[in-house]
Parts: sequence; C-alpha cells; structure tokens
Amino acid sequence: MTTISFTSGQILDIISALDEKEVALYEADDKHLAAYYMNMGAQFQRVYDRLQDVVPEKRVAELVLVS
Repeated sequence: MTTISFTSGQILDIISALDEKEVALYEADDKHLAAYYMNMGAQFQRVYDRLQDVVPEKRVAELVLVS
C-alpha cells in the first residue's frame, strides 16, 4: 500500500497548475487534451471540497493506492 498526503493548499496548487495547462491547450486548439486536464482538475476540486468539511487542523487528504 502506498499513500500520499496533500494539504488543502497543495491541492489548490495542483488545481491551479491543471487549470493553466487546460487553458494553454485550449488556446492551442487541442480541445481533447484540454478536457482531460479539466477533468483532472475537477477531481482534485472534489477532494478539496470534501476537505472543507473537516476541522482545519486535520485538513489533509490521504490518497491511497491499494493493489
């Protein structure tokens, strides 16, 4: 099992980077790849939204890979 921890600030940074990539690809007329990055950003946004329900001292997202 592998885990990665993200603070809410780190998740916001990831969302920002994905948004920038999406905009650049959209402007370069690569709509399919732009949609790919938009969907990834939306997934991280959902994680961030869930963190807002947690007490501020415990706002850490644990992503776990189990195989």
